[in-house]
Amino acid sequence: MELRKVVTAGFAMFAMLFGAGNVVYPLLLGRDVGHQLWFGLAGFVLTAVLVPLIGLFSTMLSKGDYKHFLEPLGKIPAFGITLVSLLLIGPFAIAPRCITLSHAAIKMYVPSFTLLWFSIACAVIIFICTIKDSVVVDLLGKYLGPLKLTLLLGVVARGLFAPVQFVQVGITESQAFTKGLLDGYGTLDLLATIFLAMFILSGLRKGMKPEEQADPNFIIKWGLYAGIIGGLLLGIVYAGFCMVAGFYGQQLAGVERADIFSTLAVLILGEQGGLLANITVAISCLTTAIALTVLFATYLHKDLLQGRIDYVTSLLITIAISTCVSNLGFSGIMSIVGPIVELIYPALCAFAVVNIMNKLWGFKYIKTPVVLVLLITAAMTYFPI
Repeated sequence: MELRKVVTAGFAMFAMLFGAGNVVYPLLLGRDVGHQLWFGLAGFVLTAVLVPLIGLFSTMLSKGDYKHFLEPLGKIPAFGITLVSLLLIGPFAIAPRCITLSHAAIKMYVPSFTLLWFSIACAVIIFICTIKDSVVVDLLGKYLGPLKLTLLLGVVARGLFAPVQFVQVGITESQAFTKGLLDGYGTLDLLATIFLAMFILSGLRKGMKPEEQADPNFIIKWGLYAGIIGGLLLGIVYAGFCMVAGFYGQQLAGVERADIFSTLAVLILGEQGGLLANITVAISCLTTAIALTVLFATYLHKDLLQGRIDYVTSLLITIAISTCVSNLGFSGIMSIVGPIVELIYPALCAFAVVNIMNKLWGFKYIKTPVVLVLLITAAMTYFPI
């Protein structure tokens, strides 16, 4: 197995995951926790890096197949979770959220380019990049992933030279940690890693010898290495974003979620230098939208409609829905999907953990912990004390 292929898969994972929520939430966290940044960041890394890695590893233990992964929950619950999750990470949440944030980054430069026309332009670009789903991992890993990371770290590096201190805020260490935990949920990366694991493993298999492909433990090991690389890249960018936003907390007070990156970019780089930030956000959101569009279109074509329509038609339907939903705006999208995420996310976290326990140590009680977590979450959400 070539190390280069593993690194490419790691960059592909980073590129797939790092979209709108991964830009917005660490910046919001850094702004809001100020001098308590390290406690907030610790909580954020747990739910935005460690939990997705657990989900990735858990799915890889189930052959990288989300259907096999969810099978222990039963046929009907597995179908329901799959449908809801893919709708969320596909055309009804993450993908359109990427388009919305990308538009927010450029609207100050091209105010006449409305969200409607911008979303249509993005739809065309996404279609061109996804019409052949077999090239997605190489496209993301070799080109768009490294380019995205370079641009993001460029903005962070410039911002870290700010001659200011972290803003003093009126929250405790435990409150900052809790906020970090909750904001990490907003990235929705656990859902993404569960359903994108097959792309990571598919990309790795292309660089393996036949005898290596036949060894499931070998595939899992290198898949985990690729996941760790992607997780480290995410953590580095999250830490940088939190620190930079903490430096500029006062100037970012009251800024809308979708506008926080573009506002920060102008503060750091100036009006002209902000163009770099626009490119960064555009590439970040585009690469994530590409991966998630392929994911949902494939699911629609192969599983939901059982091949009744071809892949290209499924792709067009997926892109059309994403384009329409993106026009609700970032806050509008999250107001709809937020309650759903709050309900199912903890249960999926619990399931990822018990599945690992089942595969490695024979733990038999799969459904009970998941149902308990779901009931407790529902009670806390709908009947708060």
